[in-house]
Amino acid sequence: MQKSKQTTKVLTAALLAGTMLTTPVVAAEIAGNVGATTDYIWRGNTQSSGDASLSGGIDVDFGNGFAVGTWVGSLGASESDDANYEVDLYGSYSGEVSGFSYEIGYISYQYPGVANSDADFSDIYVSFGTGPFSVSYYMLEDAKDADMDADDGTYLSLDAEFPMTQDWSVALHYGLEEYDISEDDEDYAISLSKGDMSFTVSGDEGDDTRAIISWGASF
Repeated sequence: MQKSKQTTKVLTAALLAGTMLTTPVVAAEIAGNVGATTDYIWRGNTQSSGDASLSGGIDVDFGNGFAVGTWVGSLGASESDDANYEVDLYGSYSGEVSGFSYEIGYISYQYPGVANSDADFSDIYVSFGTGPFSVSYYMLEDAKDADMDADDGTYLSLDAEFPMTQDWSVALHYGLEEYDISEDDEDYAISLSKGDMSFTVSGDEGDDTRAIISWGASF
């Protein structure tokens, strides 16, 4: 399971405000999601210290390409008496041109209750896809931690998903994380899914290969 969907805050707000003022009113579609996984993996690294994680979120699609949402996931056993969980806030604009889908967006990753108040950060991303293939590029937009903010991190994600039967599908992933100062990192994963269940094997240069079972549903 990865962080949810996966422009800056100012750009996103300006685009949303401008669209709402200049286009006909459309009915927003609201959807929810819940999930559980034996280990919360993000970019090849465990976010829950190898513990199980529960998650849930709400997405709002305005029907004109714009969408916003929030996602909350547990981060396993806390090292303090405070709650240990993650809250993601995001906004995006998506569309399709000549068979190619695209999406640009902003994601804010927040960690309420974590002892280190500098843990929060945010990404700007752009994604393109056609058929079973997609490529996404994330750029660190802002981080409360001064060292992290100065590192100018980027992440390239290459993904493909292929249906095998009516119920089964297989997904492949490769990711490359690059920094100005810190060491670069690569990760990979292969997932086998049937309905709402999936089995994933994920590896990373600086972490052990992990096997994860996940379940997710939307409503």
